[in-house]
Formats: sequence, C-alpha cells, structure tokens
Amino acid sequence: MTLPASFPFTSLSSPLPAGVRLRLAALEDGPALHRVCYPERSQQQFSHNFQRVIQWQSAGRSCVLVAEKDGQPVGSGQLIRHAGYAEIANLAVAADCRSQGIGTALVHCLTAVARQWGISWLEIGVAAGNGRALALYQRLGFEEDRRLRTPIAGLMIILGKQL
Repeated sequence: MTLPASFPFTSLSSPLPAGVRLRLAALEDGPALHRVCYPERSQQQFSHNFQRVIQWQSAGRSCVLVAEKDGQPVGSGQLIRHAGYAEIANLAVAADCRSQGIGTALVHCLTAVARQWGISWLEIGVAAGNGRALALYQRLGFEEDRRLRTPIAGLMIILGKQL
C-alpha cells in the first residue's frame, strides 16, 4: 500500500532523514515490525494489536506508518482517531536507528495527517521513565496534560497540543 498523492509530506517541518521513506503499513509488515521495533512484546499480543489498527486504518479510524531505511522497516507509529481528538500511539524506532530524525519525521507526519482529518487536539503518551521520548515530544510542542497509572506500563505522562 502506498501513500496517496495528497499525503501531507510537504507540510512536514523537518525533512525525512537521508534514505528514509514513510509509507502506510500493511498487515504483512507485522512480523518485521515486531522483530525490529517491538521485540519486548509477545508475538501474539503484538499481532493481535497490529491487526486491529490495520483494520481501523481500512475503516479510516487510524493511520499506521512504517519508516523504511534501505528498504527495511526501522520505525513505526500510529495515529488513532477518537471522538474529538486523536492520539499518536506505539511510536517506535529500532535501537540502532535512533537519534537520526526518524521519530521526529513520524510525529510530524502523523501530526499532518491529524490536521488533514480536521483534528484540533492531539495527544501522545509516554512512560514516565522514558526521558528520551518525553524530551522529543516536548521539543515537538507537546505539553504535559495529565498523568495516569496503567497496569502494564506503570506511570504514564499524557502530553497534548492544540493543532
């Protein structure tokens, strides 16, 4: 599946890193994304969740992007539409590809999609102990909105920004 011609790459505020391209995810991307970006999750859990967001993408409720470098998946992120707002979720970049602008490009592109959908409030969550991701989101204009405790991830910081 390729991105439609109207996809908002031109509105990205930072260019894609050299050799990186973003495209819509397809169901067959699941195994490679699990191996490269989400190895800490069980295959069964990841597969179930990935199938669900791909179905949502087909229904227009989500946008799941894959970042590829030299034809191999190196990152992924999801935009999920809710009533009145959207959420960036499951943003991940392969450990050996971090600090190259891939996460930034994914957030910029997903933000552009949210704008294209007419969304005015965008959220992103981060585990309280993930200072690196928290710093990235704050640098990209997200501000702390609330904190919550989850059974799986523990203390989460939910950040948001007006679009």
